[in-house]
Amino acid sequence: MTPEKNNKKLTQWLLIATIALLALVLGLQLWQTFGRAAPGNVENVPAASQAAEPQESPAPAVSHGKAAMIEDVQTLNPGLSADDLAALSVEELEQLWETGAPGLPIGASAAAAAAETYAGILAVDSVTSKTDPELDEAPAHYEVELRHPTLGDFEYKIDAYTGEVLEGLPDIMKSVQAAAPQEAPEAQTSPVQTPPAPKPAAGNQAPASGTPAQQQPAASGEEAAKNAAFTHAGVSAADASVTKCELDWEDGRQVYDIEFWVGSTEYDYEIDASTSAVLKSGQDWGGHHHSGGASAAQQPGSFIGEEAAKSAALTHAGISADGAGYIRCELDEDDGLWVYEIEFQTGATEYEYEIDAASGAVVKAEQDH
Repeated sequence: MTPEKNNKKLTQWLLIATIALLALVLGLQLWQTFGRAAPGNVENVPAASQAAEPQESPAPAVSHGKAAMIEDVQTLNPGLSADDLAALSVEELEQLWETGAPGLPIGASAAAAAAETYAGILAVDSVTSKTDPELDEAPAHYEVELRHPTLGDFEYKIDAYTGEVLEGLPDIMKSVQAAAPQEAPEAQTSPVQTPPAPKPAAGNQAPASGTPAQQQPAASGEEAAKNAAFTHAGVSAADASVTKCELDWEDGRQVYDIEFWVGSTEYDYEIDASTSAVLKSGQDWGGHHHSGGASAAQQPGSFIGEEAAKSAALTHAGISADGAGYIRCELDEDDGLWVYEIEFQTGATEYEYEIDAASGAVVKAEQDH
């Protein structure tokens, strides 16, 4: 066979192979276009089911550690749903497990919404909130702090399982508006009280009696608050060096934050702006925090003990051990000084003390009414 015949035959085979390949490609395209769309095509079923599966089960992303905590909680209370528990924070799950998982708490978001609704500021966009779970306390609750841009901070306690408001000021907007008009009559009393002054005008005592009556409203603000703090602390105004006296809002009422020094003792007071009542008081003996020799000399074997520390705090507060409520006492190091931190309550007043662990001296004392 001549070379020309061989080349001709090879060309024919290549042409046939090319035509066959084109036919195969065309057939695949036609099958993809018409064959896969056919209703009876069995191969279409897995593709459709696979496309639907992601929409039916959007599994939430839960870390391995949180999943393990959810399982532990469910062992205590199998009736709790894993999806409901996954919506809680890790801190909530820990506290829920510690308390035996008696039920499903409402959650931090629902607690904040309950507080905002009760406060009447749910629709106020500028209000911010901070929520802390306290499921391990009795009763179990959420502590919600609402911050209004002009009225200040408000604290609420929400029942962790019912959503009931346990503590807090209702409808703060109306409360503040109701409190504002009360100041207007006070401003009007001084002009109204001036007419009786001319009655004793026959003598020279009329101007004298009228002058103090006009000066008293000026002294009922900042000066009155300072005087109330000085009186409560048992110090004179001449001995006190005031470092702070500011008017502020707290829990829907105006208060004066006052700080002053007498010698080496710092006093911190919170005074009601309208009544001059002492709402909160504290003392800090600064000299103890700066005496390095005293802290260096402290040895655990020389500490006075919890009972002596409690006795020192109760004696300073003027309260007997029988009259004090629950007493918490912990040994702690504060600024290089070992102290006993003591908390107790009598009536509506809470006391916080720091007692020098070695000498038994009162380092810090606070009262919250």
